[in-house]
Amino acid sequence: MQFAATYPLAQLRRVQIYNNIKRYRETELDKILQETGGSFVFGGPIFLSDLSACCHLKGDGIVYGAPDYTVWGMAWGADAQDYAMERLPCEADNYVECVALIVEGEPLAAPHYQPDMGGRRPRQAIGAKEGRFAYIVTQTAYTPEELRDVLAAAGWDSAVMLDGGGSVCYQDRAGNGFVCDADRVIPYYIVVHLAADVSESDTTGGQYVVTAQSGLNIRKGPGTSFDKLGGYACGTVVAIQAVQDGWGQTDRGWVSMDYLRPVEAADEGLVTDTGLQIIQDILPSGAVNRPGGSNPDTYITIHETGNFARGADAAAHAAYLRGSSAQAAPVSWHYTVDDHSIYQHLPDGERAYHAGDGGSGPGNATSIGIEICVDAGGDFEQAKANAAALVRLLMERHGIPLDRVVQHYHWNGKDCPKTIRATAGTWEAFLGLCSGQGAQDTDPELEAAVDALAAAGVIDSPARWKALDFTANSVRLLLIKMGRYVT
Repeated sequence: MQFAATYPLAQLRRVQIYNNIKRYRETELDKILQETGGSFVFGGPIFLSDLSACCHLKGDGIVYGAPDYTVWGMAWGADAQDYAMERLPCEADNYVECVALIVEGEPLAAPHYQPDMGGRRPRQAIGAKEGRFAYIVTQTAYTPEELRDVLAAAGWDSAVMLDGGGSVCYQDRAGNGFVCDADRVIPYYIVVHLAADVSESDTTGGQYVVTAQSGLNIRKGPGTSFDKLGGYACGTVVAIQAVQDGWGQTDRGWVSMDYLRPVEAADEGLVTDTGLQIIQDILPSGAVNRPGGSNPDTYITIHETGNFARGADAAAHAAYLRGSSAQAAPVSWHYTVDDHSIYQHLPDGERAYHAGDGGSGPGNATSIGIEICVDAGGDFEQAKANAAALVRLLMERHGIPLDRVVQHYHWNGKDCPKTIRATAGTWEAFLGLCSGQGAQDTDPELEAAVDALAAAGVIDSPARWKALDFTANSVRLLLIKMGRYVT
């Protein structure tokens, strides 16, 4: 019996390295499919007698196997759209290796493997063919070299043989499959999720904001029985890629949809000239602190939040505006800016309660209100720079001249923005940033360093490093590779 197919990457929702901590046997593959919601499952890489991984293996950012060598293997991100053969270890969220058979379209003349992996036995492998995900699970007995030749003849561009013999097994959601050793426990399986199998829901994907005050757990699968991978703070906006049984899949794992609220679709034009995407978390229609009425957008008013508590960032103030205190005041403004994000709470063309000059006062009725966060632990200089980038965007969109970028003080005499007002020349320096003086889109020194490391083969994803999009484990792997490079 044999199961083999290829799938376009667009049809993959996820290729999951399943850590079999529940010690399911090969006869219990249906439980794994039920637990994960996957389309089909088969055996993974070779392992030691204590069930630990002995090859390079990483799943959902967790490294299970890290031997002291580099080797070819298959690697991919959270949604498998970048699935490809890479040198391992690498920065990808997922990767697996065992025995490379075909590399960059060339069958290896002498695949490297231990003697106990040789001989003829049932085999399984994953790889790529013409840019598609490819796999084979077969009870036909092959040597590694014979399997290589079969896959090369089938047109595979890359191939990695997984564990063979009694570890070869397969099952899909229709109940098709086989096992080679009914009593065997395999520590790591590979579960493939196809698009048609994870999208059945009356809730669609899109942008959502976390509403749980204590934060929202991220889990390895769609249910509370799955291990926790981390969490999202209240007010965080997350992108849901697919929904299954009340659980949403993000680029980091699965979260309960009960603690998410959809946010309005982002305006593609709302990106600053520094590349910062503006998160839209618009107050609901009818909210007491959303007064309505038109705003001609002739001024921009700068405020400071005055909240120095640690964690009082833009997301926290977005949550505050939706709460009872802000509604009772009532108080509202258009944007909140911190050192890493910008939230929009009201459309530019609506009035807000921010200037303290009455519901129909010129500050509330004709200006766009921007609050800059002063939270402890935050970088206020960066927050000001982000606010200036927002001001530049709004000035261009609405034709607002620089002399109509004003302080809250301008409307009702309040000492706000207080921190900026406290030091002579600081307001003028801020206006200079708003006019584009000192604005810098890139970090040339960082880009040059990343390019040099990429050229040396130390960095595999230069764009992610230039965007500062990396994790602690990415840094760990980078240091390991740099150490090997210099020695």
